[in-house]
Amino acid sequence: MKKYVILFLLIAAFCQAQTPVSKWSGILNAGGRKVELILQLQPDTNATYKSSWEIPAQKVKGLTSTKTELKGNVLAIEIKWIAATFNGTLSADGKKIEGSWGQSGYNFPLVLEPYVEGKVIPVVVKPQTPKAPFPYESTDFVYQGLKTKLTYGATLTYPKEASKKYPLIVLITGSGAQDRDETIMEHKPFAVLADFLTKNGYAVMRVDDRGVGKSNGVFQASTSADFALDVEEHLNYAKKLPQIDSTKMGLLGHSEGGLIAPLVAARNKSIAFVILMAAPGVAIPELMAAQNEMVLKSVGVSTEAIQAYIPLYKQLMTTINEATSKSEATTKATELVQNWVANTDKTIVKNTTNISAETDIATFVNPFVESLSSKWWKYFVSYRPAVALEQLTCPVLAMNGSKDIQVTADTNLQGIQAALKKAKNKRFDIHRFDGLNHLFQKCKTCDVAEYGDLETTIEPEVLEYIKYWLLLRA
Repeated sequence: MKKYVILFLLIAAFCQAQTPVSKWSGILNAGGRKVELILQLQPDTNATYKSSWEIPAQKVKGLTSTKTELKGNVLAIEIKWIAATFNGTLSADGKKIEGSWGQSGYNFPLVLEPYVEGKVIPVVVKPQTPKAPFPYESTDFVYQGLKTKLTYGATLTYPKEASKKYPLIVLITGSGAQDRDETIMEHKPFAVLADFLTKNGYAVMRVDDRGVGKSNGVFQASTSADFALDVEEHLNYAKKLPQIDSTKMGLLGHSEGGLIAPLVAARNKSIAFVILMAAPGVAIPELMAAQNEMVLKSVGVSTEAIQAYIPLYKQLMTTINEATSKSEATTKATELVQNWVANTDKTIVKNTTNISAETDIATFVNPFVESLSSKWWKYFVSYRPAVALEQLTCPVLAMNGSKDIQVTADTNLQGIQAALKKAKNKRFDIHRFDGLNHLFQKCKTCDVAEYGDLETTIEPEVLEYIKYWLLLRA
């Protein structure tokens, strides 16, 4: 479910007898995305170090570490709020750090090498990204929400016939702090959707998430319920605009946005239609367990290892969610992992958690607890998509790709269909696109890291399907 925008906690090993290289870089090719990391490591006072990170693909610079410790030949670097780890060993010639990056139960290889100035990393062109001049009006603006009191940065696109009013579609991003284009690995899915829909007669509003771009607020302190309030602010603002037909306002949500859209529509009967792209349709623990299983499978973890690990993952989700404090969650999670390690084949333990010694357990557990103890996660893991879906009587289109490993198609589409039938909704369409991934791209390996390697942002057949569904239903 998570689009896995890259958040890092890194630990690297160096020989104490030499001064570590001050700037390192590496490509993380994992279940989240393929992205370059640049580590700045500098001596501080009293023989200590300080460090920071750059993530060029996300235009992040100076991401300061909260802890940098050099003990013996091990350098521990922590960015507390990102809940991830890297364990690495410096090669004998000092030119490579080979290690493993882990976050919330995932462990993937990461190799850091001395940074080379001017090194060019090939970028796959994304031809669908719209470019000005546009054959429609496109306005960037900032407005203040009446209830949240937050400032939102947004773009409204609409056809050029100013005398007309147009049906509106508000786009709702997936999980993680997203800009208004839902930018991921140089793709801009929401810019592509807005361009296509506006060319076909719709006004489209897309908005930066809290704390991103021109929007303020604290994303990390917010939940899906808060994001639903943001969507309601967007609707209330848009309905007063002269270009908008306030009787024909709909929502399009992708991934977590497909959880938020029904939540908004269930309590706003004025919503004319809802489009769900790769949306949750089952209880979140079930969804996340399936996601973990598919992601681990996509990076070559054996079926035997996955079957041994997933029950532990489910137990950890439940234990951490039910704990009354982070310290209690850490204690109980540690006990669970210790028992599991003691009764599980060591090769399986290493391949799924990167634990090879008692001291590694804390390295695995602490970021896991940090991530799953967040306010967002506590709300998310307890949420049942069916509750809102069972209240929807407006037209609903639910779509997914058969190769989606983040929100598996069949189980979630079946869950959405069952809930809409329970609502006695007779105006819904469930569609499964063969061979498409979570971003609705035609994929080959179909792991998440492939997203950025593909030229297509959204397959044209998906865009056309939305167009004709809107003509029929909305």
